[in-house]
Amino acid sequence: MPNTEPTITRLPAVPMTLDALSKRPMAEVQNYMLEVAPLLRLGREYKTGFIEALLKTPGSFYAVANFNLKNLEPTWCYQRVNLFDMKIARHLLGKHWSRMPDAERPQWIAVPERATYLHYNMIWNVPVQHQERFFLDASGIWRQVVPSGQFDVQVIGEQAGEADAVRIYAGKAFHPRWTIDHTITSGQLRRKK
Repeated sequence: MPNTEPTITRLPAVPMTLDALSKRPMAEVQNYMLEVAPLLRLGREYKTGFIEALLKTPGSFYAVANFNLKNLEPTWCYQRVNLFDMKIARHLLGKHWSRMPDAERPQWIAVPERATYLHYNMIWNVPVQHQERFFLDASGIWRQVVPSGQFDVQVIGEQAGEADAVRIYAGKAFHPRWTIDHTITSGQLRRKK
């Protein structure tokens, strides 16, 4: 195995005077210029692509999954959404829900949004035979998973443009790095290890 050196950005050597040190580029500024600034310059293109992907996402329900807790970490939210997905599947499909093919399980995408509280805008594609039960019971199951939370679910109408408006709204708070890193899909949770 070849011995590879880690990539290190070396700051230029400067004299140890106050004037020289104040002009020295800081590592945070270098990281900002190399990693963050390009994302911000392309932010509009990333958002357009993200919205286009949402517009192609099938779904019959729009939901807002709110935790109503301050200072949440996305990893904790990911775990709660995962548990909710499992409970919904068991509720709709019975005790052998994990053996069912993905085509029979609800599919969804959860887009994070930071407002007063971190919450997720979700597009759900629920098989027709389970839609009524999902609509009636999903909020109660969410409260079992997150006692302080709310799960508001609405049917996506079939009027011209309504489905597109819902999907555009779901991605309204897009941030190039944060949104892409913390969006969750049902397929992502269900991948076999």
